[in-house]
Amino acid sequence: MPSALSISSHVVHGYVGNRAMVFPLQFSGWDVDALNTTNYSNHPGYGKFKGTKSTTDGVKDLFQGLNDIIDLAKDYQLIITGYTPSKDVLQIVFDQISELYNSNMNPTWILDPVLGDNGKLYVSEDIIPVYKKILSSGHVTLTTPNQFEFELLSGVKINDLDSIRHACEKFKSIFKVSNLVITSIEFIGKIYSIGYTSSNELFCIEITKIECSFNGCGDLFTALLANEFYNNQLELTPKVLGNVLNRLHKILQHTFECEKTENKEPFTVVKDLRIISSRQYLLEPSQVSDYDVIYL
Repeated sequence: MPSALSISSHVVHGYVGNRAMVFPLQFSGWDVDALNTTNYSNHPGYGKFKGTKSTTDGVKDLFQGLNDIIDLAKDYQLIITGYTPSKDVLQIVFDQISELYNSNMNPTWILDPVLGDNGKLYVSEDIIPVYKKILSSGHVTLTTPNQFEFELLSGVKINDLDSIRHACEKFKSIFKVSNLVITSIEFIGKIYSIGYTSSNELFCIEITKIECSFNGCGDLFTALLANEFYNNQLELTPKVLGNVLNRLHKILQHTFECEKTENKEPFTVVKDLRIISSRQYLLEPSQVSDYDVIYL
């Protein structure tokens, strides 16, 4: 059974951060250790929450405790990093993971650079240079920014499908990351997910749109992609991304239908994914033919 270390936020109630990533990975056959960068009652989308952010000393102590009992470079085949609350905590995470790459048994590192969305930062702007340093390190195998995060990190705007190749090539010229997935890009009412592979193959797949926003969707996407990517021998392909989008859509559709049944008022945001009750979709057989792949 492969083992993974998932580093992200934690909430007591709801499904974002590690709560949205750990169970899907476990259900897919992973032995997952979770290192939490927050301990909140719920995610901020509720409008209020209680709890604390992890401190640099706290995160460093957790890494030290793990190092005292296991060999991180040997025991983890996969490391996933998501939300970190500050540049100092992210720097500690980077420092600790970087030490693993001094060995000959390097885990696969998948980085979701959680910065914000829809033109709005969720974190302090001073965390951006740390993410750039991580992406330039050569340690990250796959990164999964959304459009806002991609443009913020690369400094390149994506205006239409024709400009994507230039943007992705510029991203790779700046950073040392073999595989890139831009989780979502919207043009003229259509949403696409973009894949740019280690062999410079560039493709996009249209996402079936649901007229609603879902908290935790990006975290779940990263977990699904991490599993599919690893099981495909670390090769990003249209089939890999298509399978992820197919499973994600079915979970979101199930969540949406549950919300409609329970909530008689109109809504545009679903605060909590129904991951447990839609768990059968985590093992959904390959159905990439459901999608039209556009090669760019």
